[in-house]
Amino acid sequence: MSIDVELTDLAYGGDAVGRYEGRVLFVPGGIPGERVRVDIVEERRGHARADLLEILRPAPERVDPSYPLLTDCGCQWQHIAYPAQLTWKAHIVRQLLVRIGKQPDAVVHPTLGMPNGTSPWQYRNIALFSVGPAGEVGFKLTDSHDVQDLEECALLHPALDMVYQRIREKLISYFGESLSEMIQGFTIRGAIGAVNGSQAAGTSAVKAVPTLLSLHARPGSQMEDPQQLANELMTIAPGIVGVIVERVGGRYGRVVAGQEFLTDTVLGRRFRVSSDSFFQVNLVQTGVLIEKVMQMLDPQRTEVALDGYSGVGLFSAFLATRTTRVVAIESQPSAVMDARANATLNNQNNITTLEGTLERIVGQLHYRRERIDIALVDPPRAGCHPKALQALQVLGPRTICYVSCDPSTLARDIATLCAGGRYRLIAAQPIDMFPQTYHIECIALLNRIDSR
Repeated sequence: MSIDVELTDLAYGGDAVGRYEGRVLFVPGGIPGERVRVDIVEERRGHARADLLEILRPAPERVDPSYPLLTDCGCQWQHIAYPAQLTWKAHIVRQLLVRIGKQPDAVVHPTLGMPNGTSPWQYRNIALFSVGPAGEVGFKLTDSHDVQDLEECALLHPALDMVYQRIREKLISYFGESLSEMIQGFTIRGAIGAVNGSQAAGTSAVKAVPTLLSLHARPGSQMEDPQQLANELMTIAPGIVGVIVERVGGRYGRVVAGQEFLTDTVLGRRFRVSSDSFFQVNLVQTGVLIEKVMQMLDPQRTEVALDGYSGVGLFSAFLATRTTRVVAIESQPSAVMDARANATLNNQNNITTLEGTLERIVGQLHYRRERIDIALVDPPRAGCHPKALQALQVLGPRTICYVSCDPSTLARDIATLCAGGRYRLIAAQPIDMFPQTYHIECIALLNRIDSR
C-alpha cells in the first residue's frame, strides 16, 4: 500500500521518521523535511516500515549518492550532504541522552567532522569483505547474507583500496568457481600512520602502507595448500607485510606468511596491533578523538588514571605522559600483549596492563583500596557490563570519561551512572569517525557530585 507522508526526524539506525495512522513510520533513504511517497512493507503494533518510492518535495540537504552500490551495505547516509550529517548526529545523541539517558538538560556539542580539506570518503584503515555464493566479493548487504560485488572500495584509504583490488583479482583467479566454497571473506588492515601521519586521501601520489591480510577460510573447506596461497598473497601488492589464513586444518587452525601484527603511529606514539586486536578505523579522526578526550578529562600530573577496555593501550599511552600512573584493564589476550609491547615501544614504565574483565578487576582495586583519581572507559558496542558500572561508582574517581561507538548504549549506561546521585553528566562530544553512515562515536564526561 502506497501513501504520502511528511518526514520529521532521523532515528539512530539511519532511517527517516514520519507518522502513519498514529504510529511511527521508518523510511530508509529519507530526510526530515521531505514529503515522500512510500510503500508500507511491515506493520507492527507500535510502528511501521516503508520503502521510499518517490520524493515529492526534496530537502535542501539531499545530494546524489557518490557511490550508489554502497548505499545498501553500510553507507546509509550518503544522500545527505556532509554538513547535515554532522548536525543530525549531534541531534540523535541528544535525543538518546534525553530519552534513554534520563538527561533532559544534556549538553551536546556540535559534531567534530572530518577536517577541512579531508575527504569524508577513503578514511577507513580496516575493512571486512565477504564472498557471496556466486563468487561475489565485496560488502554484505544490510540485514542480509547477500554480498554486493565491488571492484573497488571508496571507504578504504586509497593505498588499501589498491591492495583490495589486487587481492580480489588474485582470489577469483586462484579459486575460480570454487571461491565461495573455500573462502568466507577477508580482512584488510593498514598502518596508515606509519607512512606519513594521516596521509590525507586525494593526494596525487599514494604511497604503499604496511598492510596485514587475514583470509577467513570457510569452515569445513579443504584448501589444498593454504601456505602456498599465503606466500603468493604476500607478493600480490606493495606494502603487504603479513598474510594469515584462518580456520584451516592443522594444529593451530591458521597458517602465516610474514608477520601477524602491524606497527602504526598516532600523534607521534607507536602502536603494535595484532590481527585479532581492536584499533580505531579512522586514523585522521583518531588523533582528534585522543586530543578531545585529554582536553575533557583534564588529567593532572599527580593523579592515577584507569583505562578500562584499554585495547592495545591507545589512550594509556597519552594518559601516561599526563599522570603519575595508568592502570589499564583489557580482557582480549592479544590486545593485552600488544599493550604491554606498546608501553615498551613508547618508553613508558608507568603503565600497568591487567588482563581480565573490568567488573572483576575494578572490584579488586577497590578491595585493595587502590587509588584511582580519573577513569576512562571505551567499551565495545554493547556498552559496559552493569557490574562494571557499579564497581566504577564504588571506586569513585573524580571524573569518568566514557568513549562510545553506540550512543544508545552510552545513554543507557549514563542513566545507570547518574541514577545513584553520585555522578552527573557534564557534556557529550560527538566525533564523526564513520562518515556516510549513521554510526556515531561520542565522548561523554561525568563528574562526581560529592566532594570527598
